[in-house]
Amino acid sequence: MKRPTVIVLLASLALFRCSSSQEPFFKITTPEEYLNEMLDYMEANHIDRKSIDWPAFRQAVQQKGAGAETISGADGAVLLALELLNDQTSFLVTSQGKVLAFSTPCTDAAPPEVTVPADVGYIKIPAFGNSGVNAAVFAEKMHGDIRAQDKAGLKGWLVDLRGNTGGNMWPMVAGIGPILGEGTAGYFIDSNDVKNAFGYQDGASFYGEKPVVGVSFPYTLLSADSKVAILVDHATTNAAEAVAIAFIGKANARSFGPTTCGRAGGNQAFTLSDGSILYLTVSFLKDRAETAQRGELTPDEIVTDPILVFDKAVEWINQ
Repeated sequence: MKRPTVIVLLASLALFRCSSSQEPFFKITTPEEYLNEMLDYMEANHIDRKSIDWPAFRQAVQQKGAGAETISGADGAVLLALELLNDQTSFLVTSQGKVLAFSTPCTDAAPPEVTVPADVGYIKIPAFGNSGVNAAVFAEKMHGDIRAQDKAGLKGWLVDLRGNTGGNMWPMVAGIGPILGEGTAGYFIDSNDVKNAFGYQDGASFYGEKPVVGVSFPYTLLSADSKVAILVDHATTNAAEAVAIAFIGKANARSFGPTTCGRAGGNQAFTLSDGSILYLTVSFLKDRAETAQRGELTPDEIVTDPILVFDKAVEWINQ
């Protein structure tokens, strides 16, 4: 069973699950059937499906799971499949709730405490993985923070994505919307080159033509032309990278820091017959100029010293 698209991963689970019809129970399958069903979804939908040697892929995974007597005994074969996909973002949640993933964590030193100049606005976007009402509250709070700092004579904004390991990109985009600006900020591209725009409009983040997360009373900046410095580090991951991509090509915006983790992508949920859910990477991102952004993001100004990232950004805003 295929579920609606889930865009950009949470660090360990999906950023949100769209509602869909669901059978009240699942049929029992053998380990071989279980692996074949998973492999069928991968072969039909993975973002790199056209370049993978599927006969060899399937043979390796089935050989790994050949000795499994139960579905849980096939976990090693599932992990091998995720490793062979080589995207570091696909994962599977078993019917017992166990997360199977193959990825290496991206870390960086914690940013030092700094004093923000009075004539510069500062918005920290933390990792966030909830949906529904909590997502709207998250976005509303960001609008409130922006409203509280905006004033005549403000020279620019610092948008801090350092240490943000991802989650749900939609409240992040909705929350930073007043600074990001309205309109298309980027695109998701699937394996058939079908593109869906994302961005911010009328107080809500949107995907395709549909709003995702919105606020009740959206704020509008006093100056839409203010400079925006985006701060990133190597711990900036998946959903946070999508937010960074949203600012690429925006007028008066510039990014600072080291390269990011390189995990931005769109995942779709597929329910297997035993109740497990495969979260498969089915799309990658392009920026607003339709330049592909796969892998690590390279900031406009590379700054590897965490102490200097803030200073360089403020210096640019003051120019």
